[in-house]
Amino acid sequence: MMNIKHVMTGMALSLSLPLMAQWGGPQVQSTVINADNTVTFNYRSQTAKDVKVSVQFAGEKQMTKGDNDVWSVTVGPAKPDIYPYCFIVDGVNIMDASNPEWFPNETFKNSLLDMREGASKTQQVNEVAHGSVDYVDYYSELMGLYGRLVIYTPPHYDRNQNKKYPVFYLVSGTTDTEEVYFKVGRTNFILDNLIAEGKAEEMIVVMPYGNPSLYFPKGQAPRMMGDMFSKTLIDEIMPFVEKNYRTQNDKDHRAIGGFSRGGNQALANGLANLDKFSYLCSYSSFTMQQLTPEVYKNAADTNSKIKLFWLGVGTDDFLYQNAKEYMDLLDKSGIKNTKVFTDDKFGHTWMNARYFLEQSLPLLFK
Repeated sequence: MMNIKHVMTGMALSLSLPLMAQWGGPQVQSTVINADNTVTFNYRSQTAKDVKVSVQFAGEKQMTKGDNDVWSVTVGPAKPDIYPYCFIVDGVNIMDASNPEWFPNETFKNSLLDMREGASKTQQVNEVAHGSVDYVDYYSELMGLYGRLVIYTPPHYDRNQNKKYPVFYLVSGTTDTEEVYFKVGRTNFILDNLIAEGKAEEMIVVMPYGNPSLYFPKGQAPRMMGDMFSKTLIDEIMPFVEKNYRTQNDKDHRAIGGFSRGGNQALANGLANLDKFSYLCSYSSFTMQQLTPEVYKNAADTNSKIKLFWLGVGTDDFLYQNAKEYMDLLDKSGIKNTKVFTDDKFGHTWMNARYFLEQSLPLLFK
């Protein structure tokens, strides 16, 4: 049975910067974006002996204690974007308690600094029709428990009861949860804007959890399952989505993509199931050249089955060499592909993931 909790329907989520204080004293604005795009970080503590801030565009910076037990530092300037950050208080990493925007991850919980004023309009929250984002629980017979999906439906999905939509399966990276492409990737807002501008097709986006073995207590995941994600995706998630949403169920109306490990998972499943997917996207991905080796042996046959093979990576990404070698393999094999490179988004980051979405979504289902 489907259990859906509507997170957003026909409205934009508030992304305003936090103005509240840490608990137990006078209010203090924890992040202040200055006119020159530097950022002042403030943290109030009566007991801390040492406080630092770690922010993606500046690294780890020492903070200085001032009046009213407020520790402060100004860093930057930074290019407008969304940056993870955390405070390091006496050696312990903690989120900003006054900021409701945070990075869901298996191993860390950073807060998010939203500096998008002046950034790409496509990544901002604009006055356009907004789609909905649902948190969905599905029962997995393979795992014997419930799994979680985050699913975007385009504006007016509920009104157009007879309309069916293409589907994009979008997988987050290593240690990322199913929420990251929503909360950090801002997939919904990017698509809302592209659809409003007539640049992207209306589509459903399904965001699964790429590491379902962690649904189980440590060491208790079933060993016989092998590639648990691929089995649940193909045998359970896709049938569940197609039963409960109005989807166009053929290869020319399905796309699959992902960031980092999720990109490798996307390519593995896409290339192994070219009867199910015509659009493949790899965003800053670790890619294994041994993936379905038969697809590289007959380029004409492979090219006839794939409408878009899109790959993006930063030249400063630690996975760049691996990604470039895979691109070279595609070129050497005669497989048509589209490549996008960046050099200004701090490497293996969600700044790149958002940018790659912005660039590739307009090409899907055309």
